[in-house]
Amino acid sequence: MGNIEQYDEMTIWRCPMLGGPVPFRHCRKSGTEMLPCGRLAECWGGKFDLEVFVSENYTEAEIETAFGRPRKSRLETIFETLEKSKNNSE
Repeated sequence: MGNIEQYDEMTIWRCPMLGGPVPFRHCRKSGTEMLPCGRLAECWGGKFDLEVFVSENYTEAEIETAFGRPRKSRLETIFETLEKSKNNSE
């Protein structure tokens, strides 16, 4: 296994999901499953050898789960978050 935290302090200027600057640490463990965001290659490709990083730090099953699932739209994510918040407050 590689050093999964080695790029955590790097920041992209705009996340397409959140709309602002985001550190890599957020992207590598986004969502409830703590797996990489499905847009990892879109946002971080070319910044470092992302293919090597992913292959050294995630299992094939984790890679399939993270990158093989359909992406949620920003609106779907907002509604999902609101629903979770609503359920937690009850």
